[in-house]
Amino acid sequence: MRIMTYNIQSGWNNEKPRERNYDFACGVIREYSPDIVGLNEVGNKTIAGIPSHSGYMGEKLGMNDFFAPAMIIGGYPYGNAMLTKYELRSAHIVTIPNPPRVRRGFYEPRCLLEALADTDIGETSILISHFGLVESEQINAVKTVCDTIDRIRLEAPKRRIILMGDLNMTPDDEKLRPIFSRLSEVTFSVGSPLPTHPSPEPRSKIDYIFISDGLKADSINVPHVTASDHCPIIADISSIG
Repeated sequence: MRIMTYNIQSGWNNEKPRERNYDFACGVIREYSPDIVGLNEVGNKTIAGIPSHSGYMGEKLGMNDFFAPAMIIGGYPYGNAMLTKYELRSAHIVTIPNPPRVRRGFYEPRCLLEALADTDIGETSILISHFGLVESEQINAVKTVCDTIDRIRLEAPKRRIILMGDLNMTPDDEKLRPIFSRLSEVTFSVGSPLPTHPSPEPRSKIDYIFISDGLKADSINVPHVTASDHCPIIADISSIG
């Protein structure tokens, strides 16, 4: 099964001059033909007669979509989304609590998209999020994700779990340790964390795909494309044994 995580920067490319066109990201996704895509920085404004950006991308790519708004920007919902070739059994939004604004910083409401599907690796929970830039936001996001993972494991111990998204922290950040203690990150399977930001010559790893026990990454690709300021991560995942 092929999965992709991609912060699409609301359709803006990372070239000069910058242009906004969701077809850029669609072209990257089409080239690698993933079964599941986790998207960050997605809006919900009508485009080409379709009432959401993820809906437009799903239509172009022949994939199902689910949009998970976290906030309102310019009068329109904005957040995370999922594209998939699978039929979703369920999908909903888990709110990440907003911390008190105790100092200057770029605060934004955040959420976790939680979906369930029968996939080529079995019954799978897919978690997609975009963490904040402020430390207190990140702490709340990590706790929300870990609480969700723990709940899924309690309810369905054999279920596969995939977590992906722009977490706005590098792998050495101590705040990520609770996630690393629960799941494995796919790019570490090639020996080192592959940088994802900024394109086309990424220097920092802030985008991730985590997988649960019983799964392995057979191949990893981080193409240095400029359809966004982030490079996507593409991973081929299979069951162990």
